[in-house]
Amino acid sequence: SLVYLLTGTGWGLYFRFLFLSKIKRVIALITVTTTATYFLVVNHLLAPPLVFDSSGYVISSSGIILLIFIYYHQLLVHIKAESLSLNFDFWIVSSQLIYHLGAFGIFLTYNHFTTRYISGPYNSENQELLTYLWGVHNVLLFLASLLTWVGALWIVYRRKSISS
Repeated sequence: SLVYLLTGTGWGLYFRFLFLSKIKRVIALITVTTTATYFLVVNHLLAPPLVFDSSGYVISSSGIILLIFIYYHQLLVHIKAESLSLNFDFWIVSSQLIYHLGAFGIFLTYNHFTTRYISGPYNSENQELLTYLWGVHNVLLFLASLLTWVGALWIVYRRKSISS
């Protein structure tokens, strides 16, 4: 459960420093607070779930997706002469959009399928479904990492070719 807390807090603070307007920074803090509040309530006031707590991941991912779209809005409002492909923040935020949009759907369904597997018959069909969900999650994580890597290499390549 600490992973979604750290993810939501880390990305929320990243966007807070990235945003230019005060209202956008407040929204970033609200998403961090929402994730932290959910974590504290579930893990300290209520009994922590025995299985994977996908609700915390859903809250964290939905907050990050909201912050990503706010960032894209900020980019469109404050257009610069510099190409977006030379902006590392654009590449990393785009990679996180790919990851969190897909992961949101996985996290949304994972608790249901885990509960069904534990309470229902331990058959290979339920087990395979959970395996496929995590497989898709790992592919999304790989694609997000690959996109960030390609973006970083592109920036280095373009800056070297411009300075030569």
